[in-house]
Order: sequence, then C-alpha cells, then structure tokens
Amino acid sequence: MKSPDGENIKITVLRLTLSIFSVVFVIGTSLLIYYFSKGYRLDFSKKEIRKTGVLTVESEPSGANYYINGENLGRTPRGKTLDTGIHTVSVWKKDYREWKKDVEILEERTTPIYPFLILENIQKTTLWESKFPIEKHWINKYSSHFIFLTQNEEETFTLWTYRINTPLWYLTNNPIQVLTLDSNDFDLQISPNGQLAILKTDNLYIIELQRTNILENLIPLELPLPAESYQISWAMDNKHIMLESEENILALDTSDSTVLTLVDKVQGEECVWTTDGEGFFYIVEVLHTEEEQQYIYAFKQRKLDGNSEKYVIEEAYFQKDEEFVQHYRDSENEYPEFSNSPQSTQTTGQITALEVNQSAKGVFIQTTTSSYWYNIETQKYRMIAPYPGELLKLSPSLEEFFFVNGENLYTFRLKKEEDDHTRKLGLTRIDGLQKENVTGLNWLSNSSYISYTEDEKLFISEEDGENKQEIVSTENILLYSIKNSREYIVTLEIVDDELTPLTINQYKIK
Repeated sequence: MKSPDGENIKITVLRLTLSIFSVVFVIGTSLLIYYFSKGYRLDFSKKEIRKTGVLTVESEPSGANYYINGENLGRTPRGKTLDTGIHTVSVWKKDYREWKKDVEILEERTTPIYPFLILENIQKTTLWESKFPIEKHWINKYSSHFIFLTQNEEETFTLWTYRINTPLWYLTNNPIQVLTLDSNDFDLQISPNGQLAILKTDNLYIIELQRTNILENLIPLELPLPAESYQISWAMDNKHIMLESEENILALDTSDSTVLTLVDKVQGEECVWTTDGEGFFYIVEVLHTEEEQQYIYAFKQRKLDGNSEKYVIEEAYFQKDEEFVQHYRDSENEYPEFSNSPQSTQTTGQITALEVNQSAKGVFIQTTTSSYWYNIETQKYRMIAPYPGELLKLSPSLEEFFFVNGENLYTFRLKKEEDDHTRKLGLTRIDGLQKENVTGLNWLSNSSYISYTEDEKLFISEEDGENKQEIVSTENILLYSIKNSREYIVTLEIVDDELTPLTINQYKIK
C-alpha cells in the first residue's frame, strides 16, 4: 500500500517542475522573440546564431523582379530579411534596363533602395518643328523653360518660349511667339523662374515670356546712370532687378519700375551680397580691423523694398591664419556642426560669396580658403570642404546640393532620415565626373538621381555616380530638361533638314 505522504510529494514535485518549465518556456520564448525582433536568426544546420537586417526595394516603375545574389525573390515593392554584409542586388523588368548594385546590410537596420528603371529602347516623339533656323538659345536657372530665337524669311527674328511642364488644362500655344525683332544684335537675361526677361538692345526692356509682346509698345527702363554703368542681374524673387555700380547697389521693382538704393559703397571695399526667393537682400558687413587676428563679419538682411532691416548673423569670426585650415585638409575627416566664436579654428579666410535659401534654412558661405553651410535654425556652422568651392544647384527636396571644388564634383547632404544608413551627411564625391567634361548637371525631381551630358551623350545615374545609363546622343541637342514626372526628356535640337532645321523632341525613358 502506497504512502499518502509519498503521493503528495510526487504531486508537489510535478507541480514545481511544471511551474519551472513554464517559467523557463516563457522566458525562453520571450528571449527568442526579442532576439528575432533584433534581427538574430538561429541556423540549426550550422549550429550558429546569425545577425540580420532588412532590405526594402521600391522600384520605379513597380512590379519589377528583384534578385539578391542571383536568387529571384519576387516583385517590387518588397522587403527581405538578410544576413549582415554585402549583397548584390539587381532589379529588372521586361523592356527595361537592369539596375544593379552592391548593398550593405547592417545589423538590426532597414536598408531602403529605390531603383529607377529606364526603358531599354528610348522612344522619341517630335512635339514641334520649325522651318526657320535657330540663332540663339537660353534656358532659365530651374530648367523649366527653353527660350530661343529663329530667323524668318523676311530677315526678321522671332523670340520663342517653350514651357517644359504644362498642366492638363494648359490651352496656350507651346511654344509661344514672344516677340518679333528686326535684328539679332541683343542680349537676354532670363529670370530664375523663366517668366520674365531683360531685353538689352539700345535700351533696356522687361518682357513677359508667357505671352506675345510688341516691341513698339514696350516702355524702356529709366535708370539713374547709363545701363553700361551697372552689372545687371535678376534677384532670386523674380520681381526685382539688381543694379550694381561702383557707387551703390540698387533694386528695380519690375511691377512699377521704381528704383531703391540698398547700399552706398565705401570706396576700395568689396561688397559681398546676395538675394533670396522671398524678396530679401543680404550684405556682408566688415567689422574687423587690420590689427585683429580674425576677420569679423555681420550679415544684414532687408527687404528689397527697403523695409524690415535686421541682422541674420550679428558676429561671425573667421581666422586670418591659414595654418588652421591646413589641419582640416590633412585630416580629411567628416566635419560636424559647430558654434562660432573668436576661438573657432574651423572657420578661416575672407568671405568672398554667399547664397541664402530660407526654404533650405541655410546660408552657403565661401571664403578664400574654405566653404561652409550655416544652419539658420540651429545657428551652427558645418564645414563643407577645407577649400573654396561653389554651390551649383540645390535638390528639389532641399536636402542636398551639387558642390564643385576645382575639377571635382560632389553632392553635399544637409539632412537625412535618422535610421537611413545608406546616406551620409556631408560631402560625397560623384564617382567618375570631372567638371571640365560635364555640362547640364541637374537633379531629377523628387529623387536621388541626376542627369548630365558628357562626351556628347546624355546620362542618368544615381547621385553617387553608380548605375550610369546612356540615354541619347547630344551631338545635335542645344538644350535639354527632364519633366517633373521623370517620364520624358525634352530637347531643343537642330536637324540636318532644310525644311525643318529645328525641332523640339521628347524621349520617353520610363
């Protein structure tokens, strides 16, 4: 006969064992879920724990096949968990060219890629053709308008404007006949947005580029001094014309032709100034003396109508001793943001140029030794490069810009998503591109792809220079622009045809 005490002990031990097993199971399951969520995977065949990350592929167009290390893993858009390390990713769709790249997968991180696929056979369509030859051509800063001059049979000349991006309800002729002239001996300065132009003949005129004008009805601009006394340029607000003489800087309001003096110059001093798209004028004021160890500047802002004067930067210190910048040239490190003070060694040289963009919340500063970006919101500086350089063009997203130093072309990224490791802040060389060989460098709208012409060919590539695709020969192309949809490239071309020596064409690329 079994003892009741023995039975109770067995039951107690069994219950205790089950409780311990339940606790261990719960803890073990929780740990497995935790490490699984962190990207770890158990490989029972190799008896090891693998570290993983996630690759997401969003192609344009979507529905493309994508391959990782040669294995077909389905169609885009798609995400895939992968071991950490370098993987070869290729994306392909019928009638499109293959996109291929070595992509690094990091532990516990998502790596997004955005392949832009281009048609295998580029399709050309002629949009407009002229029986008259071309004499001159221009394109505005934002590549949104072609402006060109043709010679007519009766020895007159016609000025035309072609708008690249038109809305569905756009009923106006495209191109538009803007003006007929008796001579081609004139110059034209196009406003940044392509809406207006300064016509320079014996007089100065403002002409609207989106409608037909009659020269006899245009009113010549009246300036305080003869036109040849000024360096004439457009303000970035597209509403004012800047007139710089040896004595002063003026702003002419194109709406009513009023002229305002913004600055009276000091003899012997260089004026560094700029304008922005919001209608502000900026000038760099010199605060230092020859005896001081730093160049000291203030950045003054005022409206182009003369109102709302204030200082954007009250004091900025730049070292005169160029030994400081040599340290940064030798180190070749990334340059973090910093605050400016009399002791700052990152900022050196005399300021020679600046560009302000309030939408990008920053100021580009060029000195005799270096280039910088000033963040208006944080009031901090970042060295772009320990060399003087030029800001060429901001991206449509305002997150980066083209930068040129000597013969090298770069992108400079101002901001990025915090968890996106595929992009880095600061300067990145565009592989394989040299300034002397490249023209027409542009951003594709809302993307990280760029276009340019090189060796009489038009190319599209990623911003780092990878996945470079030849689109079309530019031997006969005078101007080109890519539509905002990224579906078409539009060109102004000369043709070896007496009947139609000039055409506007579009090339379907996706």
